[in-house]
Amino acid sequence: MILDGGMGKELRRIGAPFRQPEWSALALLEAPDMVTQAHANFIEAGARTITTNNYAVVPFHLGDEVFAECGTALVDLAGTLARTAAENCDAEVSVAGSMPPLFGSYLPEAFDAERAAPIYRSIAESLAPHVDRWIGETLSTTAEMRTIIEAIGATGSQLPIWMSFALPNTFDERGPALRSGETVADIVEAVSSVGDRIDAVLFNCSLPEQTGPALADLRHELDVVGLQHVESGGYANAFPVVERDDYSAKEVIYERREELTGDRYADIVATWISDGATIVGGCCDMYPEHIAALSERFALDR
Repeated sequence: MILDGGMGKELRRIGAPFRQPEWSALALLEAPDMVTQAHANFIEAGARTITTNNYAVVPFHLGDEVFAECGTALVDLAGTLARTAAENCDAEVSVAGSMPPLFGSYLPEAFDAERAAPIYRSIAESLAPHVDRWIGETLSTTAEMRTIIEAIGATGSQLPIWMSFALPNTFDERGPALRSGETVADIVEAVSSVGDRIDAVLFNCSLPEQTGPALADLRHELDVVGLQHVESGGYANAFPVVERDDYSAKEVIYERREELTGDRYADIVATWISDGATIVGGCCDMYPEHIAALSERFALDR
């Protein structure tokens, strides 16, 4: 399965309104046609699952007041635009409904399950008419995963669910783990505890170099506990290897690593696939050329 790439940076590349703190949500507010165009660019490159552009339609990026005023409408618009792009092409393309971190990417300590539950339910209700599956994105703790599953369940949706976690740039002696400190084994234990609701576990918005070892551990742990049916995969970013000391998820905008070309990224992804990954794509700073390289090398429908 070939996913799309990073919508925010693709929107900026094609000239859509783009800035922090609104990130990719700004195009929904001011240039929705360009959101459709960005989706189309990834589909043309070979993506066969695209993700709704509501990652930044959250209080953290829009502010509580703007989110309360127009968040529901913007999420619905994001779903509508993704569905339109999927239907206006010759390929068979599915739409994944984004369930993003609500209180900041990479900030497990900021997560508030009580506050998050009604927001996630509102997002799920707005996206449900438009999507083929759900994807929890850039999660930093399994508590986010559990709250998202409950919110989706409250809508009555039985669509497939993917959960994707973000990794830090370095691991300690324990090996791959989340910023919350939870290990890959902890993720798999959490997945096992929710029955058959999760169809795939992924890693995203992480360095490609970190994603590979985490995916190898993930596949092993899933198989050990009898979850062979749960797929695995990843969609990495092209951020610098060394983070800035003053980094903030809604203030700093990283620029891509120039050496991480489409062909180089496909070389890296090939190792993930050899370790059992079946779902691959790109996140921030991964453009249509990166998705084209993956599609040309790995897509089953090429």
